[in-house]
Order: sequence, then C-alpha cells, then structure tokens
Amino acid sequence: MTNSSRSAVNFDGVKSEYIKHLNLSENPKSNDALFISDGNDLVFVEFKNGFMDSAKKFAVRKKIYDSVIILTDILNMGISNLKDHMQYILVYNETVNAEEREVKNKKSYVQPSESFDNFAKIISKQAKSEYVCFGVKIFENYCFKNVHTYTEKEFEQFLTEN
Repeated sequence: MTNSSRSAVNFDGVKSEYIKHLNLSENPKSNDALFISDGNDLVFVEFKNGFMDSAKKFAVRKKIYDSVIILTDILNMGISNLKDHMQYILVYNETVNAEEREVKNKKSYVQPSESFDNFAKIISKQAKSEYVCFGVKIFENYCFKNVHTYTEKEFEQFLTEN
C-alpha cells in the first residue's frame, strides 16, 4: 500500500524469531512494520486493505498489545519509558472501505461513511487535532505518544514529511 523506499523492519518476522523457542499454545499477533522517523521515534505501522468490521478492529487491537509487549521485552524497556518515543499508524485502503460499506447490511455496519470521515477530518483540523478512526485513539498516551490512521495518500505524505 506504499511505494516508499524508506527502510523498515518486518515486525512479523521479528515476532516469528521472538516466539521461535517459546513453545506457545497460541502465537501472538504483530504489526506489519517498524521504522524510525526523522525525529528518532519508533513507528509501528499496520496495513489494512479490507473493510474494517468489528472483528478486524479487535484483531488490530490485539496486534498492538502483542507487538508492544514483544518490543518492550526485546528492548528490556518498560512501556512508560518506551511510549514517549513511539508512534502508531494504521494505514487503510479508503477505496476498499468505501466499496464495502455499500454492500454490508446495516446490522454489521460499524464504521462511519467516507463523507463522515472527511467531515471529521476537516473539523479536527480546525480544532488543531487529528481525526483517528477505527477506535485506535485509545492507545494514545497509553502505549504511544501519537496514534494516526491514514489513507495510502496520507501515509505517503507522512513519510515525505517525517
């Protein structure tokens, strides 16, 4: 979902190495990538190409928790020290989500429309804050300094600026 040439760590691979000798009954989940921003923050990135229904939202939250636990253990650093130097970005395919919204029945419909997202982004910008969708804002100031949800275009812009 990005054409960036920025170097990043395949965090799925890090997780695989981390759990290799743990003999777990269930494997933890992990974010897709980890890179260092120009401001020297660690940045977790998760790419989501499909419709963000409630099951996928839950899976994203599990990936966040598991990835943070793995990274804090690897770095031998508590979350209170690490969170001040970490950001999280969920990159989603705006087109897929817009198309899928039209075919889902109303009972399983769990996310705002594209129009709502655009309106919320405008209002948030006016309020000098950032609109974060899919319920991941709860991790800001808890696990991460900043939490973002970006479309592919917004993520490309973030990468050029950071």
